[in-house]
Amino acid sequence: MNLFFKTATWAGSGLVLFPLALIIAGILWLRGRAADALLVSGGLLGAFILVHGFKRLFARPRPNVQDLLVSMPSDFSFPSAHTTQAAAFALACAMALSRHVSTTAGLLIWGCLGLTVLLVGISRVYLQVHYVSDVVAGAVLGAAWVLTLHRLLKWADPQF
Repeated sequence: MNLFFKTATWAGSGLVLFPLALIIAGILWLRGRAADALLVSGGLLGAFILVHGFKRLFARPRPNVQDLLVSMPSDFSFPSAHTTQAAAFALACAMALSRHVSTTAGLLIWGCLGLTVLLVGISRVYLQVHYVSDVVAGAVLGAAWVLTLHRLLKWADPQF
Protein backbone atom coordinates (compact mmCIF):
# COMPACT_ATOMS: atom_id res chain seq x y z
CA MET A 1 0.00 0.00 0.00
CA ASN A 2 2.87 2.38 0.69
CA LEU A 3 4.06 2.39 -2.92
CA PHE A 4 0.50 2.65 -4.22
CA PHE A 5 -0.28 5.77 -2.18
CA LYS A 6 3.14 7.32 -2.80
CA THR A 7 2.34 7.00 -6.50
CA ALA A 8 -1.30 8.11 -6.23
CA THR A 9 -0.36 11.31 -4.44
CA TRP A 10 1.51 12.49 -7.55
CA ALA A 11 -1.81 12.75 -9.41
CA GLY A 12 -2.42 15.92 -7.40
CA SER A 13 1.01 17.43 -7.89
CA GLY A 14 1.40 20.64 -9.85
CA LEU A 15 4.44 19.09 -11.50
CA VAL A 16 2.11 16.58 -13.13
CA LEU A 17 -1.07 18.62 -13.49
CA PHE A 18 0.24 21.88 -14.97
CA PRO A 19 1.85 20.28 -18.05
CA LEU A 20 -1.19 18.04 -18.50
CA ALA A 21 -3.56 21.02 -18.23
CA LEU A 22 -1.52 22.97 -20.79
CA ILE A 23 -1.64 20.05 -23.24
CA ILE A 24 -5.39 19.54 -22.82
CA ALA A 25 -6.11 23.28 -22.97
CA GLY A 26 -3.94 23.58 -26.08
CA ILE A 27 -5.84 20.79 -27.82
CA LEU A 28 -9.18 22.31 -26.84
CA TRP A 29 -8.02 25.75 -28.05
CA LEU A 30 -6.90 24.34 -31.41
CA ARG A 31 -10.29 22.66 -31.80
CA GLY A 32 -12.03 26.00 -31.38
CA ARG A 33 -13.15 25.38 -27.82
CA ALA A 34 -11.58 28.43 -26.18
CA ALA A 35 -13.99 28.54 -23.22
CA ASP A 36 -13.27 24.90 -22.38
CA ALA A 37 -9.53 25.59 -22.69
CA LEU A 38 -9.91 28.50 -20.27
CA LEU A 39 -11.93 26.32 -17.89
CA VAL A 40 -9.19 23.67 -17.74
CA SER A 41 -6.20 26.02 -17.52
CA GLY A 42 -7.90 28.68 -15.40
CA GLY A 43 -9.44 26.05 -13.18
CA LEU A 44 -6.07 24.66 -12.20
CA LEU A 45 -4.23 27.99 -12.04
CA GLY A 46 -6.94 29.64 -9.96
CA ALA A 47 -7.09 26.68 -7.59
CA PHE A 48 -3.32 26.83 -7.15
CA ILE A 49 -3.44 30.54 -6.29
CA LEU A 50 -6.41 30.16 -3.95
CA VAL A 51 -5.09 27.16 -2.04
CA HIS A 52 -1.74 28.78 -1.35
CA GLY A 53 -3.46 31.97 -0.22
CA PHE A 54 -5.65 29.99 2.15
CA LYS A 55 -2.62 28.07 3.46
CA ARG A 56 -1.03 31.39 4.49
CA LEU A 57 -4.29 32.70 5.90
CA PHE A 58 -4.97 29.69 8.13
CA ALA A 59 -1.31 28.77 8.82
CA ARG A 60 -2.23 25.37 10.21
CA PRO A 61 0.81 23.25 11.09
CA ARG A 62 1.24 19.85 9.50
CA PRO A 63 0.57 16.71 11.56
CA ASN A 64 3.36 15.92 14.01
CA VAL A 65 4.27 12.39 12.94
CA GLN A 66 7.32 10.21 13.36
CA ASP A 67 8.62 7.81 10.70
CA LEU A 68 6.96 9.41 7.68
CA LEU A 69 6.82 7.52 4.39
CA VAL A 70 7.59 10.74 2.48
CA SER A 71 9.32 13.95 3.41
CA MET A 72 7.04 16.43 5.14
CA PRO A 73 6.16 19.36 2.84
CA SER A 74 7.45 22.69 4.11
CA ASP A 75 4.25 24.67 3.66
CA PHE A 76 1.16 24.74 5.88
CA SER A 77 -1.36 21.93 6.07
CA PHE A 78 -4.78 23.53 5.52
CA PRO A 79 -6.15 23.05 2.91
CA SER A 80 -4.47 20.25 0.98
CA ALA A 81 -2.97 21.69 -2.22
CA HIS A 82 -2.72 18.27 -3.88
CA THR A 83 -6.41 17.61 -3.28
CA THR A 84 -7.46 21.13 -4.30
CA GLN A 85 -5.51 20.92 -7.53
CA ALA A 86 -6.69 17.39 -8.30
CA ALA A 87 -10.34 18.32 -7.66
CA ALA A 88 -10.14 21.49 -9.76
CA PHE A 89 -8.35 19.78 -12.63
CA ALA A 90 -10.63 16.74 -12.60
CA LEU A 91 -13.86 18.74 -12.45
CA ALA A 92 -12.75 21.17 -15.16
CA CYS A 93 -11.65 18.31 -17.43
CA ALA A 94 -14.82 16.32 -16.78
CA MET A 95 -16.99 19.34 -17.58
CA ALA A 96 -15.01 20.21 -20.71
CA LEU A 97 -14.43 16.72 -22.07
CA SER A 98 -17.72 14.98 -21.30
CA ARG A 99 -19.75 17.68 -23.05
CA HIS A 100 -18.96 16.36 -26.54
CA VAL A 101 -18.95 12.58 -26.06
CA SER A 102 -21.53 9.83 -25.61
CA THR A 103 -23.24 9.33 -22.27
CA THR A 104 -21.21 6.17 -21.63
CA ALA A 105 -17.91 7.91 -22.39
CA GLY A 106 -18.97 10.87 -20.26
CA LEU A 107 -19.75 8.61 -17.30
CA LEU A 108 -16.39 6.89 -17.75
CA ILE A 109 -14.60 10.27 -17.77
CA TRP A 110 -16.44 11.47 -14.64
CA GLY A 111 -15.86 8.15 -12.86
CA CYS A 112 -12.13 7.92 -13.61
CA LEU A 113 -11.45 11.53 -12.70
CA GLY A 114 -13.57 11.30 -9.55
CA LEU A 115 -11.75 8.16 -8.45
CA THR A 116 -8.42 9.88 -9.05
CA VAL A 117 -9.40 12.79 -6.78
CA LEU A 118 -10.57 10.37 -4.10
CA LEU A 119 -7.27 8.47 -4.26
CA VAL A 120 -5.24 11.68 -4.08
CA GLY A 121 -7.16 12.76 -0.98
CA ILE A 122 -6.82 9.36 0.69
CA SER A 123 -3.11 9.26 -0.16
CA ARG A 124 -2.48 12.59 1.60
CA VAL A 125 -4.02 11.26 4.82
CA TYR A 126 -2.42 7.81 4.44
CA LEU A 127 1.01 9.41 3.99
CA GLN A 128 0.28 11.41 7.18
CA VAL A 129 1.05 14.81 5.67
CA HIS A 130 -2.55 16.08 6.09
CA TYR A 131 -5.53 15.86 8.38
CA VAL A 132 -8.83 14.63 6.93
CA SER A 133 -10.25 18.15 7.23
CA ASP A 134 -7.39 19.48 5.05
CA VAL A 135 -8.35 17.05 2.30
CA VAL A 136 -12.11 17.69 2.52
CA ALA A 137 -11.55 21.46 2.47
CA GLY A 138 -9.19 21.09 -0.50
CA ALA A 139 -11.76 19.12 -2.50
CA VAL A 140 -14.48 21.65 -1.73
CA LEU A 141 -12.22 24.60 -2.57
CA GLY A 142 -11.13 23.10 -5.90
CA ALA A 143 -14.69 22.24 -6.93
CA ALA A 144 -16.10 25.59 -5.78
CA TRP A 145 -13.49 27.51 -7.77
CA VAL A 146 -14.15 25.56 -10.99
CA LEU A 147 -17.93 25.94 -10.62
CA THR A 148 -17.46 29.68 -10.08
CA LEU A 149 -15.17 29.95 -13.09
CA HIS A 150 -17.66 27.96 -15.19
CA ARG A 151 -20.43 30.38 -14.19
CA LEU A 152 -18.22 33.36 -15.09
CA LEU A 153 -17.37 31.87 -18.48
CA LYS A 154 -21.03 31.13 -19.12
CA TRP A 155 -21.92 34.72 -18.18
CA ALA A 156 -19.29 36.03 -20.60
CA ASP A 157 -20.44 33.64 -23.37
CA PRO A 158 -24.03 32.39 -22.92
CA GLN A 159 -23.44 29.70 -25.60
CA PHE A 160 -20.77 28.07 -23.41
